[in-house]
Amino acid sequence: MSEEESLKSALAGLGLAGIRYHERVGSTNADAMAWLNQGAPDLALVAADEQTAGRGRFNRRWVTRPGAALAFSLVLRPAAAEAARFGFFAPLGALGVAEALEGLYGLAPRIKWPNDVLLDGRKACGILVETAWEGASPQGVVVGIGVNVTPEAVPPAGEVIFPATSVEDALGRPVERWELLRAILAGMLAWRPRMGSPAFFAAWQDRLAFRGQAVRIVSGYPGQPDREGRILGIDPDGSLRLAGADGAEFSVEVGDVHLRPAEGGALSPG
Repeated sequence: MSEEESLKSALAGLGLAGIRYHERVGSTNADAMAWLNQGAPDLALVAADEQTAGRGRFNRRWVTRPGAALAFSLVLRPAAAEAARFGFFAPLGALGVAEALEGLYGLAPRIKWPNDVLLDGRKACGILVETAWEGASPQGVVVGIGVNVTPEAVPPAGEVIFPATSVEDALGRPVERWELLRAILAGMLAWRPRMGSPAFFAAWQDRLAFRGQAVRIVSGYPGQPDREGRILGIDPDGSLRLAGADGAEFSVEVGDVHLRPAEGGALSPG
């Protein structure tokens, strides 16, 4: 059985509207966005064995080596009720990944706000959400997810900003990629109707990385100063809520920062 046949067999019964599999592709998100603009239906999936020009936030490069990782993008056509919940599609993907790692392997993943999944404090998964617009109206969303499955998927230390790992490194045994993909998608589909609900926030915050710890907020834009704070939780709009060294609370919006543990684990005075 070919990889494409194995993939489609593993995902049978999930209710996906269509599946495109590539042995090699530049970017699953780019392919999914093009498909979306050509009329792809809700729950269309693009998956690849190898990805040569994948992208993360701030246009960081994400390479997927053959057979080493999951690289996939899910097309969503948000219903009217989801129009005010666009900020929750990244944590939707993160919850799907986290629950799959818990349910299949008994691991203890943490979600690094806003869009990474960590194992043992190291990045194992990245998520990039992109929206297609027609004027001021959103036409669809692509949720792109990359998961380091084998040790071969982990970039050299000098090529990453945040320490990375793989599922197999954390688990200590081989992992069946398409089984993991099915569990991730099943989790996303189960959580989608509950995006923004109290249960959704509880599941997100229960897995929030560095909660109660001091972190440094590094702006992704020139001229904006770094800030430090202790993570308190998630605001109802998906922003990260923190307390500064003086105890004053502040929030950081999704999409404009890098989050790093503060040096020494303590807040700088002033």
